[in-house]
Amino acid sequence: MSTALSWSSANCFYFQIHFLIYHIIIMVIGEFLMSFFAVWTVHHDTEENPEMARTQRGGWKNKITFSMFYHLEHHLFPAVPTIKLPELAKRIDQVIPELEKKQTF
Repeated sequence: MSTALSWSSANCFYFQIHFLIYHIIIMVIGEFLMSFFAVWTVHHDTEENPEMARTQRGGWKNKITFSMFYHLEHHLFPAVPTIKLPELAKRIDQVIPELEKKQTF
């Protein structure tokens, strides 16, 4: 399958199919940015407590990031589905309000 994918990508460049070339370039840029957003933003400055991670609790920030930065909650309860993490965050705040919660950004 990866051979077919790379063959079709090569054909896009060979036959100058501009909208597909644009799509491939945007997807490659997105893959490079993924490591920044999915790894660094949620784990930086947590060396003193590596099992913890940062979280995102702001309303508008969660709307534009599709609530993908409830990473502390994910570290505490990795089996909880992503869609349930906002509800889990509220429950954690009620039960353990003193838990340190570093913000992602």
